[in-house]
Amino acid sequence: MFRQALVVPLWFTLNLASARAVEIEALVATSSSHFALTTTKSPSLGDLRKQFTGLPASCEVLVAVNASSVNPADQMTPGPFPQVMGSDMAGSVIAVETTCKRLKVGDKVWADIGAVTHTVAAAGKENGAYGQIAVALESQLGMMPRNLDFQEAAALPKVALTSYKALAWYGGAPYTQTAHKILILGGSGGCGTTGIQIAKALGASEVITTTSGANVDYVKKLGADTIINYHSSNWWEVVADESVDVIYDTVGQPGTGDRAMKKIKPGGYYVTITGSLPTKPRRDVHSNKFINSATNLDNIDLLEALRDLVEQDRLRMPARKAYPLSEIVAAFGESAKGHVNGKLVIDLPPLASPAVQVELRV
Repeated sequence: MFRQALVVPLWFTLNLASARAVEIEALVATSSSHFALTTTKSPSLGDLRKQFTGLPASCEVLVAVNASSVNPADQMTPGPFPQVMGSDMAGSVIAVETTCKRLKVGDKVWADIGAVTHTVAAAGKENGAYGQIAVALESQLGMMPRNLDFQEAAALPKVALTSYKALAWYGGAPYTQTAHKILILGGSGGCGTTGIQIAKALGASEVITTTSGANVDYVKKLGADTIINYHSSNWWEVVADESVDVIYDTVGQPGTGDRAMKKIKPGGYYVTITGSLPTKPRRDVHSNKFINSATNLDNIDLLEALRDLVEQDRLRMPARKAYPLSEIVAAFGESAKGHVNGKLVIDLPPLASPAVQVELRV
């Protein structure tokens, strides 16, 4: 018995049948310090298991990438080389392994596929979103929120997953029993933008955040209750001792961990994604540092939770600036300055394929 017929582009069907290489445009790293825009062979189903060990029991999926985004971690990779760079993506499924049960050709998906993993020889990282076609595990791909376009969907996964994990895994959320006051350091960047909204969605009664004077209105619209302008005030001089339940650090300024210990209530939480832990931790405060990409091989449940928040209009990325893939080096340069409001989005060029489509039964 055949499954339901799947409509796929003719060029892709022919290449599935003949196993001929498809060339795609991509940003390819040949070492940890060198990358270039070039054409390269498209990934194929099964490539991840050929290259990496210790993957979860999940089928592989090919995605035509419409958009990606820029995160600090995207500007370098530990390999294996050569490797297509990029982690965030939004696009459409163009092929699935026969063991896939959840996704089908044509589904619109979003994901962060930047995952720490291992080859036979060494530690490495999965990437691939800065290419027109990417391969990913089905367990990494969520159904794209219905109220987002590809650009906004590509801007959210890494920073939203990071903030959700920071608050739910290491920050004591959900906050349902008593009032909780959350201090988010760096409110206008990608993780700050998602952190403010997710903290409120998870029950925070008050969100304090730091930002520049120019971004005060932006973070207020996200849901911040109290704003500290870091150009005119130091947060550790403004926030009273033992007055906040959680400090979520997205900035990584030296000394933040030790300063945070004075400000958190007994039983509270300090979590950083980029800075250092306190040199003198308190026994009555939970202190953690984590890297999102170390937990990115099975994100379905979290992506579903985030999709619900987006479709309820409780989580968005209202500030975005788009670059074409051909100008990604300029986007990296802007990101490196450390003053991006929201996210920088990368538009991938459309795949060159004839308009004719055929049915492929699998």
